[in-house]
Amino acid sequence: MKQKLLDLALYINKLFPEKDHPFNNSKNWVFDLNYTDFEYKNTQKLLDMYWQFFDLWELTWKKILDIWCGWWWKSIYIAEKYNCFVTGIDLNLNFLNEANGFLSKKWLQNQVNFKSESALDTSFEDNSFDIVIMSDVIEHIPNTENLFEEVYRLLRSWWYILFDFAPYYHYFWHHIWDTIRIPWLHVITSESFRIDLYKKSLESKPDKDKRLDLRIWQNSSWKESFVYLNGITRKKFKTIISKEIWRYSESKITYFMLKKLDFLSKVPILRELFIKHIVWVMKK
Repeated sequence: MKQKLLDLALYINKLFPEKDHPFNNSKNWVFDLNYTDFEYKNTQKLLDMYWQFFDLWELTWKKILDIWCGWWWKSIYIAEKYNCFVTGIDLNLNFLNEANGFLSKKWLQNQVNFKSESALDTSFEDNSFDIVIMSDVIEHIPNTENLFEEVYRLLRSWWYILFDFAPYYHYFWHHIWDTIRIPWLHVITSESFRIDLYKKSLESKPDKDKRLDLRIWQNSSWKESFVYLNGITRKKFKTIISKEIWRYSESKITYFMLKKLDFLSKVPILRELFIKHIVWVMKK
């Protein structure tokens, strides 16, 4: 029965157009699951989301922390365009080694540096940064409250945190849209079903093992799981930022809704389903 349901889901999946995912844009199938080009092309689009609350030229000459810098092009783009000083932190040593090697080619060693640091417990002193950027980060950190407390500690008074994320009920939040494109699949299926479906969708991909290693790990109960997702929703996020620590902060939040269907978000019980992205700018 489950096999038939998987086949049906794959058939339905074909009805939805393939997404412009960096995993699917490799040349000659020589692919290392790298977001570098994708990040570079989309960094300005990302920054433009903050523009309504924050003058981007405020970045100039500032000390900036880029949390989970990942494939590092975002950090480099910001440093080059806005002539600022960026520290990128991540725990993936492969990313960091590649990033530091690239810096020498760009002659940016005096403006950008990359360090292996946990976002929950960094080695930086209090009030070390003018601006902290977290793009698509908080949905992956297990203890989101601790993350915000650490970021607040690192930020200088009167300066800014900029961050954005897609909440859990976002229509592609099953986070496997490189091959699975059925909207809201995670709302109507179990995690084990999505894992099996994702595996099946990768059968013809030469890089399937790399994709599986990136997406699926064993959780604390030794079961396969998408453990890099913490399930944060709009409601949970609002609860976190209503805590005492933010009382004297100035915050601006905007919700990017799913176009053409956003009228359904007026129904309270459906609102979470139609939020495409949350953008938050906080002044400490």
